[in-house]
Amino acid sequence: MVPFSRFTHINQLFLLSRFIAVHNIPVHLLCLPEFNKDLKPRLKGESFEIAKNIHFNDILLSQDEYKRSTEEGSAISKYSLLRQSIVVDVGNDGDDHEKLLKQMHEEFPAMDSCFPPGMEDFEQDLYEWDFNSGEFIISSREVEGKYLDLLANAKNNHECLEFLDNQDVNSVIYVSFGTGTKLSQEQLNELAFGLEKCNQRFIWVIGKGDHSNNNDNDNTVELPQGFEERVKGRGMMVRNWVPQLEILGHPSTGGFISHCGWNSCMESISMGVPIIAWPNEWDQPYNAVLVTKVLKIGISLCNWTHKDELVTSDSIEKSIKVLMDTTEGEEMRKRAVELSNKIKSSFSPGAVTTKEVESFISYITK
Repeated sequence: MVPFSRFTHINQLFLLSRFIAVHNIPVHLLCLPEFNKDLKPRLKGESFEIAKNIHFNDILLSQDEYKRSTEEGSAISKYSLLRQSIVVDVGNDGDDHEKLLKQMHEEFPAMDSCFPPGMEDFEQDLYEWDFNSGEFIISSREVEGKYLDLLANAKNNHECLEFLDNQDVNSVIYVSFGTGTKLSQEQLNELAFGLEKCNQRFIWVIGKGDHSNNNDNDNTVELPQGFEERVKGRGMMVRNWVPQLEILGHPSTGGFISHCGWNSCMESISMGVPIIAWPNEWDQPYNAVLVTKVLKIGISLCNWTHKDELVTSDSIEKSIKVLMDTTEGEEMRKRAVELSNKIKSSFSPGAVTTKEVESFISYITK
């Protein structure tokens, strides 16, 4: 396993490694030394079968060299990029995706508004190169069935979970933007004021990547003066790693303000938590379309065509109240829970996901 450099990618492949190791298959994780250092303690308490089969190997490269790789993403983003990059016969042009494109008109994310220059050429190269025997996509047919066709967690005493244990059901909004999203100081302030004004309980994961300034070496995140004191007891700010899957799976968590990275989307959907979509780059705006327009389990915080404009505290407050305190938000939550139940059912013996996983294990052990 050679994960991409962002921790969310490493976390997902670590979970996959644990699953493969259960089948008595040795797994070697090739990561930067600092990531392996974080992962090794997580084997504590695992079964002997898992622990003996997972091996950590250090990649002796700089961060910059390690980051020179492609990005994984959802099936909807991969399919949309393919359609925008290459003239290719994709079968039924009258499918739901085409209807979605017509419905959204100019609002549907264009490739050049999400990805850096050269992505179109890269997609063409990937399409033309036929050097792999398959592709592993972090998804579920219950979530992205048509797009896929077109192309025992340990108890954790983390402080976030202790906070959630003392809250009412569906009363807490979870806020996290992954490791790559950067907010200006002005935007960071607006987010803080929006969380303060909404009068909703929240957990806000503040990473180093959340603050963007002119000094690349200065990752200090400065919150508005007095903010933490004013929301004390109602809001929780966390500045290190959190068990996101457990937070989303906690009954007190009622909504997720997310950058719509694919791992975050899948974890939120799997746990039945509706999303306030705030995409930033890469496949995120496509994932936001899936969440808000296709699955209808979330709302958009801002229109992608206005992505460079400041999102005000009033807009943030309003979105939170819609999701957490209205019939519309409750309907989204019901749809998210229904979808979560379908995903979980797909892992029962003989179900579609179980068969696909068994097929994967069979393939790699030939």
